Amino acid sequence: MINILSLIRTGDERSVKAKKNVLASTFIKGADTLVYLLLVPLTLGYLNTYEYGIWITLSSILSWINSFDIGLGSGLRNKLAIAIAEDDKEKGRYYVSTTLFMLIVLTTVLFLISIFVVHQVDWYQLLNVDKLEVGNLEEVVIASLFFFCMNFILKFIGNVYQALQLPAVNYLITFLGHLLSLVIIFVLTKTIPGSLFWVALAYSVAPLMVYLCCYPITFYKIYPYLSPSIRFFKKGYVRDLLSLSISFFILQIMGIVLFSLSNLLISNMFGPDQVTPYNIAYRYFSIVSMFFSLLLAPIWSATTDAYVKGDLEWISKCVIKLSKIMALLFMAILLMIVIAPLFYKIWVGTKVGIPMLLTIFTGAYMFVLLWSLTFSTILNGIGKLRIQIMVIICVACLYYPVCSYMGEKMGVVGIVVGMLVINIPGAILNTIQLHKLVNNRAFGIWNK
Repeated sequence: MINILSLIRTGDERSVKAKKNVLASTFIKGADTLVYLLLVPLTLGYLNTYEYGIWITLSSILSWINSFDIGLGSGLRNKLAIAIAEDDKEKGRYYVSTTLFMLIVLTTVLFLISIFVVHQVDWYQLLNVDKLEVGNLEEVVIASLFFFCMNFILKFIGNVYQALQLPAVNYLITFLGHLLSLVIIFVLTKTIPGSLFWVALAYSVAPLMVYLCCYPITFYKIYPYLSPSIRFFKKGYVRDLLSLSISFFILQIMGIVLFSLSNLLISNMFGPDQVTPYNIAYRYFSIVSMFFSLLLAPIWSATTDAYVKGDLEWISKCVIKLSKIMALLFMAILLMIVIAPLFYKIWVGTKVGIPMLLTIFTGAYMFVLLWSLTFSTILNGIGKLRIQIMVIICVACLYYPVCSYMGEKMGVVGIVVGMLVINIPGAILNTIQLHKLVNNRAFGIWNK
């Protein structure tokens, strides 16, 4: 224990802060992963496989809302990190206040438009759902939409902590939301017969309650100098935030839509019940993603701080360390593939069958995503996004024709194979661009 503490305290202030957050995040994320794993069988036990597939598909579609902050959350993260690096607390408060009030306006408009769209869409046809199985689908959509929009506003609290290089606090907020969802669903299993409507409320209301508690603690008690106020809303800061936020917006909306389309495409081509095995395999490999994100979480804002101060050597050392970790990550995913059948049996029993081929390609797909994310996180911190934007637009154009074609040929596995193939070029280009930047060989588009 003493050796661990000694190791954490070695290095420059930026590195020490990052190590402390990784250690704290490890404990929090460990608990969150346990809750994450328990939620699946508990929800599957409360609903049937068909209803569970509907909820997963619907929630992934509603997650598009998170991208409609036009990148303001990520823009705030970078701009606030710069203000803190420059020790300009007043500018930080301007950025926080301007972001919050822009989010409120955006959410109001988004909710009104979404309500209109909800009434125009035939959700039964879109999700390929039998009305005899679920009779209140539109009510579920509207209720979920309202609470998703509320969370959409308040989730910026997490961006503030990330900008302060305190991602562990953001993980704690997320964990508490998941834990409360688990408690609510457990109570539902004992009191109310299986209901998709109540599951939707449990998943969407719980994080909102946590955010509502965190807001006064964050801005009135811990960081009053960042407390949002209409007096600190500045039109000039809108343009400053949007100059970077639009780029993040394109990356976010494309990423979220592509992830959501996977569930929607599977549901539409093969039925809601086929979403469940894919989602279970994806969640299984997301365990690696969760713990790897602990290492990446402090890197973004720390990279911004280092880049502002011209410390390219720190960024270069960070890249080398992360590259070594990627090799270990590859071995971990191989091991997970081998033990997957046993893990599935313990985790969800025999209620859902997950083909081995689906497991293999989902694991490969997850590795490519994490490989790309490793280098894009540092590129995001530096603010070099042009190539990422071009790549993800190409991926979006290729997604449907490639994945639907592969789906027709290989079933659900084919859709995962399609996603794997179209994401590999982006991972390669991220790697090349970052190495050019840290070695001062980035010119033209490689430096944008």
